[in-house]
Amino acid sequence: MADPLVTIVMPCLNEEAHIARAVESLVDDYVLRHGEILIVDGGSTDRTRDIVTDLAGKYPVRLMDNPGRLQAHGLNIGITEARGRIIARADAHCVYPPEYIRRCVRMLEREEVFNAGGIWFPVGVTAKEKAIALAMRHPVGVGDAKCHLGHYTGYAEGAYVGTFKKEVFDAVGPYDPKAHPNEDSELNIRIVKSGRKIYLDGSMKVTYFPRSSFGRLFRQFFKYGQGRCYTTLKHRRFTSPRQLAPTLLVLGLAGGAVLAVFAPVALAFHAAYLFAVLLVSLGSRFDEGPGLKVRLFVFRSFVTMHLAWGCGFLSRLLGFKPS
Repeated sequence: MADPLVTIVMPCLNEEAHIARAVESLVDDYVLRHGEILIVDGGSTDRTRDIVTDLAGKYPVRLMDNPGRLQAHGLNIGITEARGRIIARADAHCVYPPEYIRRCVRMLEREEVFNAGGIWFPVGVTAKEKAIALAMRHPVGVGDAKCHLGHYTGYAEGAYVGTFKKEVFDAVGPYDPKAHPNEDSELNIRIVKSGRKIYLDGSMKVTYFPRSSFGRLFRQFFKYGQGRCYTTLKHRRFTSPRQLAPTLLVLGLAGGAVLAVFAPVALAFHAAYLFAVLLVSLGSRFDEGPGLKVRLFVFRSFVTMHLAWGCGFLSRLLGFKPS
């Protein structure tokens, strides 16, 4: 297409299991008429690049290289090369709802809106994945973030992945790789600070496939905590109490463990925390109606997410940068 309206930018790294499904969920008549898809690969060693080459034979897809590997680098490369006046940021680990791009573009027709999108909706297959997904959709797991809970439509502090008027990057700057993997939230802070608005459609669910083990979940949320710490230090503010709670929890648990050497009653804090999280895990009315096994995995997911995020935040605060 000589002059596409929308450029979809999808950074990726070793996504052979998901990337074809992600691209095909985005492609519809609207995208075929008005869009292009730039897949920016960070050096995949699996079949990702071969799959993308096959997709390029059917759809308006271009494969590009990302020497910096990080998502933020890939997004900035794609934005620089984009021919569209609108940039749709896409994740290769997702499946998008019908007419996703068209609906996002329509939201951007509001003069004051410069980023628009839907919500993050994790969905699992195995018992562990289902539990992790439920934890990621629960306020105890993700706090009060509107783009994670899915009960809100209107102006918000962010939208999942997001679709942008390209001019916003000239106004507020590109993605910040130092914020990885919190670059989306960090960019949204700059957009809102500039006086521009973000619009969230809570009915538009982007299906996300969560990690398949608690070890991978811990590493994911540890990095989330590190990225949020950088964003907090850069902008010198917490944007929500949910960002402080896991850090205080880790400090409280660590302090209680030290005090317990001299006064075992200090372990009451640990017991109270675990009991409260267990009650939420067993008593919450999840849509799927999970059984006891999945609920116990939800409990483990909550604890893993809290501790990993808090430890990650503290590690960055102490000067340890993400690997």
